[in-house]
Amino acid sequence: MLTRSRANRKVKTPGGRLVIHRQKYYSSGGVCAISGNKLALSKKTKPGLSRQASRSSKRPNRPYGGMVSSKALRRGITRQVRDL
Repeated sequence: MLTRSRANRKVKTPGGRLVIHRQKYYSSGGVCAISGNKLALSKKTKPGLSRQASRSSKRPNRPYGGMVSSKALRRGITRQVRDL
């Protein structure tokens, strides 16, 4: 939530003046449960747009989509196949 103290920041410009910049806060986007890398999710996962979009448009349509990155999933599948 944006309270006044979190949203407004005093920034000193190169000219020496103090001006107020309003910051935008977005959700973190998502982190892979295995590798800890940032997930490549769509822009619809941002808080303002998330209510308008369907659940399937916010995450990839594959096993563990939105939880595990594609690299980690690929590594896991190949490891499983090779163990058989």
